[in-house]
Amino acid sequence: MIKRFIDGDLFSKRFFRSLSAEEKVLFFYISTTCTYDGFWEFDQEAIKFYCNGFDSTEIPDIIIKKLGMYQVDEDQWFLSKWISFQYGILRPSVRPHNRIIERLERKGLDKEFPELFRIPRTE
Repeated sequence: MIKRFIDGDLFSKRFFRSLSAEEKVLFFYISTTCTYDGFWEFDQEAIKFYCNGFDSTEIPDIIIKKLGMYQVDEDQWFLSKWISFQYGILRPSVRPHNRIIERLERKGLDKEFPELFRIPRTE
């Protein structure tokens, strides 16, 4: 079972209070169902089932911004701010970070998000 950190101050943040009930559930759904390395698959059927009937094919912009969501392909998203929150700066010397770094490099996202790394990735 993958454990996740959740910001204890989330409920006092203005952006979160401004979300509708369905959007709050969607925010938690995305941030708790993404993979350990911050990838999340858009699945409209699952979203509708788990998110209180949330029936939009679009993720609200505020959620995209707050999770640092970057669309990798038609259904896959990368959550850059989630990675920063969960792991801090990614370091090759930290064993659990190695798998994350490798996947980001394979997908070319190390160049897209150099701020995630202790040592900026170069070509």
